[in-house]
Amino acid sequence: MTLVVARVEKGRLSIAADTMVSAHGTSLAMQAWVLKSICLPGAICVSYSGSPELAAKAFQDFRQRYPRGANYRSTVALFEASSLATNNDYIVAFAETAKLVTIRDGSRTSGLSKTHWIGAKDAYERFREYEHHRGRQYEQGRAVNAALFADEMTGSPASDLYSVMRNVVLDPDVPSVGGFVTVLSNRDSSFRFAAYSDVLLDWPMELDQKQVLQLTDKFDLRASGENDGYSISQISPGYYNMNAVAFYVLKGRLLVAFYEVEKGGTTCVYLSNIEADKIAVTLDEIFGFPFNAMCQVMSARGGLSHPILRAKPEDGLALSLHCEANTMPTIPAVP
Repeated sequence: MTLVVARVEKGRLSIAADTMVSAHGTSLAMQAWVLKSICLPGAICVSYSGSPELAAKAFQDFRQRYPRGANYRSTVALFEASSLATNNDYIVAFAETAKLVTIRDGSRTSGLSKTHWIGAKDAYERFREYEHHRGRQYEQGRAVNAALFADEMTGSPASDLYSVMRNVVLDPDVPSVGGFVTVLSNRDSSFRFAAYSDVLLDWPMELDQKQVLQLTDKFDLRASGENDGYSISQISPGYYNMNAVAFYVLKGRLLVAFYEVEKGGTTCVYLSNIEADKIAVTLDEIFGFPFNAMCQVMSARGGLSHPILRAKPEDGLALSLHCEANTMPTIPAVP
C-alpha cells in the first residue's frame, strides 16, 4: 500500500511519501521499492497510490502528449482518466502556483484543505494521531529524533510532514507503509528533493521514560549505546525536477538510490560499506554523470560530536552533533 501526504502553506508546498511496495499484504524486498512522486514537464509533480506500472504508463502518456507541460485543466483531466481506468489515486502538485489537487476514483475531490493525502486510510489516520500528539507534546520514551533540514525555504512544511511521517513508517501497527520517507518541495517554478538528516539522540537523563519532553524544556541531548552514530539522510540531486534521490544509513554505511528508468518507472539500487565521504563519488558512478549530490550527513557520536551545550541553566535544548559529510553549496559571505 502507500501513504502520500502533501501540504501547501502560504505558497510553499511539500510532499512526503513512503517507498515500500507490497504484494498480498507483504512488503517486497528493498530492490522492488519505488519513488511515488514523479516530476513531469511544466513544473508539475504527480504522486500516486496503487500500481507503479499503471502510474508509469500515465506519466509516459503525459510526456508524449505534453512534452513542454500542460495547463491545469488538461493535466487534471489526464490523471482523472488514468484514475478511472486503473483505480490508482493521484495528488497533482503545481510548483509555480503552489496548488494541490487530489484525484480519487476518477474524479477530483472537492475541499479547500491545505493538506492532501492518498493511500491507506489507516495509515493516514495514524498520521493525524501522531500530528495531534506532537501538537501537545514532543517525544516520550528511550530516544529523541532531531530532523535537520539543510536548505528548505522559509515557511516550508517539509520538516513538519517528515517528522510525522517518520513515525508512521516505523509504526509496527501500520504495515501498509514503510521504507524510506521521500520529501520533495517546490522552489518557485520547480521541484527538488530536500536534503535532510534524521539524527537519533539519547533520552535526557533528567527524565524517566514515562515523562514527556516539551519543546520548552532545558536539556543537553547526546547519543550513546544503540543511539550512537545512528542517522538517516536524504540526498538530493543538484538539479531541479529530477526524478532521483538517495538515502544514507550511517550505522550500516548503506547507500540507497532511487531513480527513474525507461517507460516512466523507477528502480532502487543499494550498496553497503560506503563511507560517508564517498557518497558523492559513488552516486556519480551509479548515475553515470555528475549527480552533484546535496547532502549534510549529521550524527551524534561519542568522542566525535562537537558539543554545543547550554551556557546557562535557563538556556533551552542543546545538541552534540558531528558532521559526517557536507556537500552543500557554500553561501558567499555578505560584505
